[in-house]
Amino acid sequence: MRRLCFLCVALLLASFAISSSSSMSKVLTRIPPVILANDNRVPAGRLVGHELHLSLEAVWGRWYPDGPHGEAVPMQVFAQAGQEPQIPGPVIRVPLGTVAIISLHNRIPGSRLTMHGLMDRPALRDQPFDVPFGQTRVVKLHASALGTYMYWATTTGASIQRRFGADSQLSGAIVVDPQNSTQRTPRDRIFVIGEWDNVRHKSGDPNFDYLLAVVNGRSWPYTERLSYAEGATIHWRLINATFEAHPLHLHGFFFRVDSRGDGVADMIYRRDSDRDRRVTELIEPGHTFSMTWRDARVGNWLFHCHLTYHTMGHLPIADMLSRKRPLISGDSYENGFLRNAGMGGLILGVSVHAVRARVLPQPPPSRHIGLLVEPAPDNAPDAPSFKYVLDEEGKTVTELGAIGPPIVLTRGVPIAIDVTNKLSEPTAVHWHGMELQDSFYDGVAGFSGKGTRLAREITPGQTFEVRMDPPRAGTFIYHTHMDDVYQLRGGLAGPLIVLEPGRRFDSTSDHIFMITTTHRLADALQVFVNGTFQPPPVIVRAGTPQRLRFINMTTFWTNVIVSLSADNRVLQWQPVALDGADLPPVRSTPQFAVETITIGSTADFVFTPSPGESLLQIWPATGLPPVTIPVHSN
Repeated sequence: MRRLCFLCVALLLASFAISSSSSMSKVLTRIPPVILANDNRVPAGRLVGHELHLSLEAVWGRWYPDGPHGEAVPMQVFAQAGQEPQIPGPVIRVPLGTVAIISLHNRIPGSRLTMHGLMDRPALRDQPFDVPFGQTRVVKLHASALGTYMYWATTTGASIQRRFGADSQLSGAIVVDPQNSTQRTPRDRIFVIGEWDNVRHKSGDPNFDYLLAVVNGRSWPYTERLSYAEGATIHWRLINATFEAHPLHLHGFFFRVDSRGDGVADMIYRRDSDRDRRVTELIEPGHTFSMTWRDARVGNWLFHCHLTYHTMGHLPIADMLSRKRPLISGDSYENGFLRNAGMGGLILGVSVHAVRARVLPQPPPSRHIGLLVEPAPDNAPDAPSFKYVLDEEGKTVTELGAIGPPIVLTRGVPIAIDVTNKLSEPTAVHWHGMELQDSFYDGVAGFSGKGTRLAREITPGQTFEVRMDPPRAGTFIYHTHMDDVYQLRGGLAGPLIVLEPGRRFDSTSDHIFMITTTHRLADALQVFVNGTFQPPPVIVRAGTPQRLRFINMTTFWTNVIVSLSADNRVLQWQPVALDGADLPPVRSTPQFAVETITIGSTADFVFTPSPGESLLQIWPATGLPPVTIPVHSN
């Protein structure tokens, strides 16, 4: 990060004190306190009977997102009165029916603090209020609705979608538990996502020359390492206190979405059929969700944002897009983190340890294939261009477009995949959504595996054998997990299809649409579909059900929009799977054929065409031109 010495911080704060009294100026020129990372495990305030008493202050502090030996960023934050400031702010966690009496004092010089989220629950809308500098506001809120909520503030009057700079970490969690819960020693975990941009434009807009994404106040590899015993059932609450949406992806496991909220209200799903099974869940600015998963397999796994520039460390975004992170002489694994892998930011590391020592039998592979990673020709000198080549029994398969060929597997059939790197730089392959038995093959260099048996990057000329035994049929993804922004843009992603035993992939009725980022920066407002701007028409037989498999592996289009229409009217299709998990019958009913698909997600639909022509269209965002694919049925 840019070096900000203590003197610089003091001068910054002193500038706010010019209009204040001389005595106040003397106070403000002192070095501000260090901001602590808040793991949200200790509820704030004093709970007496059915009342919570809490004194909050908004203050300046010195933030160390890379740990105490990193560099300081001056930041506006919350603190309990008389205690160190925290990022995120002190967690307000109470049993249902509690009345919280909260005193809020603004100690940020020259500011007007606009406070959001401190209100009764349930609520229909936010009820913000202002606290000028030096003043105190006391609020009383009734916790009468279970759920996960948030409070946040701004000193610029901005909405949460435009809160970029020094006030971007003025946020905290609110949780209302059942009355009989042991919430003072909670068994679940709360993770608040934060983001800061080094704002330089006079307009106050971000210029994205330097972006920092954190979880509970820290950036990977300095985020908390989570450890669980094998077989544990794990409950997490996620809160997005940032100005961007985040597609959050869990390696190696499916999770169940238990609730979704907007910070004001929380929808808790009571029926299993209403709970999505996902490997990636999108969380919008100011929104929340809770999830449950069971860690059935030992090893190290990641949970991270799938916007790749949120997981590339503290690298200017322009550099991420235009080139790969340069290799540094002497790069090494540090704190479970390969520095030249270019990873950092919105990432959590999870380690699942065995309850008892044992060796699980690994069935011998009944199939063996090769996956070659090669450079690909491209006429654009500024664009990375790579390709995957499938090699099985002496026959090679590649795609004409800038994606990898489909790898088609069978549920329950063990397979070995030899990944051979023919590039001039390291790479790695992640099997996105696949429930691997051994995390060693998960594709995160320096982290995947367990104990001292950790996967290394696949260096030029090296071959790495991957073993897997797919436990379920569905639509998944394989893609690079090394210098992700650069290598994904170069074409290192492909579809991974698992079929039921006895089934064969039939391309006349089963269609894959892989949506990826373009090679050239000049084409950044477009997307590739199956590696090209102009995919060929799809030919189908009228009256025969067709399966459409959509995969979003772009690097920065949070959602893409897909639709199927004919004669200027939207057709209908039947959703059958999300993220490779079959939908329950109650969720698998015909609907209009318009859908948004999040980065790192897959969605499968079935439709039965009528004779004639229809149009499949895929937009990177509303207002941008779509990729249009004619669908001819006869």
